[in-house]
Amino acid sequence: MKEQKINHLAVWISIIVVQFIPPFWYDKLFFGIRWMELNKVVEEDFADQSPFVMVWPIVAAIALAYLLAWLFKELKVDSAFKGLKLAFIFWFVFLFLEVGTQNAFTLRPFQLTLIDELVVLIKYEIMALMLALWRKYKTVEA
Repeated sequence: MKEQKINHLAVWISIIVVQFIPPFWYDKLFFGIRWMELNKVVEEDFADQSPFVMVWPIVAAIALAYLLAWLFKELKVDSAFKGLKLAFIFWFVFLFLEVGTQNAFTLRPFQLTLIDELVVLIKYEIMALMLALWRKYKTVEA
């Protein structure tokens, strides 16, 4: 009998891949200018950022990738569609609705919520697709 297990190579490659999404998303060609307007910030505000700002997304991606990999193993995700569907549900229920609620109460524009949270959805979906398609199995004696 075959039992699904975590594919650590797929996890780590997905972690690396999703690091490239936000720099493009928040670039001036996409949503960077509008995001800065909505947040009322200018480029100079980012001049003296802590190096921690660069470490946090990697730590978050590691946690997310391993959680998705474990959930997919436990839930026996065996198709790309199932993985994409679950990632969307996790994102929508656990993140989008909560952040949207917080942003509504703090009077942040809904457009800002969309810009910030849709990039996260893209990262969730990319990870889910990679983990759902690149499964690993071990043979177990029945």
